[in-house]
Amino acid sequence: MNSPLLKKRDMMKRFFVKETDVEKYSKLHVELVYACVSKLKDVIEHFCEGKFDLVDAEVEEVSKLEHEADEIRRKMEIEFYHGAFLPFDREDRIILAELVDTVSDASQSAAYAISLGKINFPQSFDEDFKELTEKSFETVAVLRDCISMLDTDLSAALAKAHEVEKKEEEGDIIERRIVRKLYDAYRKKEISILKFLELKNITEKIGNIADRAEDASDRVPIIVAKRRG
Repeated sequence: MNSPLLKKRDMMKRFFVKETDVEKYSKLHVELVYACVSKLKDVIEHFCEGKFDLVDAEVEEVSKLEHEADEIRRKMEIEFYHGAFLPFDREDRIILAELVDTVSDASQSAAYAISLGKINFPQSFDEDFKELTEKSFETVAVLRDCISMLDTDLSAALAKAHEVEKKEEEGDIIERRIVRKLYDAYRKKEISILKFLELKNITEKIGNIADRAEDASDRVPIIVAKRRG
């Protein structure tokens, strides 16, 4: 018969194995989300060049990455259900995973908007849209670093969370500039009402990626505060 001490040791061993599995899933999850946003850069590149066959192919890749991220998130949730992490940390980890997942959802939404519209892209907006997409990508890249640091350096993770917020604000400035430029182009009859609405919708969806990344980073200070007690 196992002694109470051996039972306790076995229980703790299972607990740490589950926690290690979740940490692996967490890193894979954020990498898939990061890859999803990275692939959107290719979508924008082909969109600006009017290569819609390549746009559709890249959008399909975005969709696959988003689906893979969803699958990993579900595996994480199952491990949480079976007891990974201490109760005080578990809820915040689940919420963080769900918020990170919305970043890939936003990327997929932006990609679909570009693919479905198939409008002839005005070259005067080329650099603007690439700049906005790059800023959203940078924001998610910092979020990826932020989450990876949660298990190694809480102070650094907190600093990265604040950096995500700054990146998102920079993205807002670019987004507002593009929207103003779209209004000006429409008033001057340089673009039609349909093209105006399509491009404005795409602009907002690309900007939404950074917004969702900031929402996820907002959970990090809560996790840090609880761990420091």
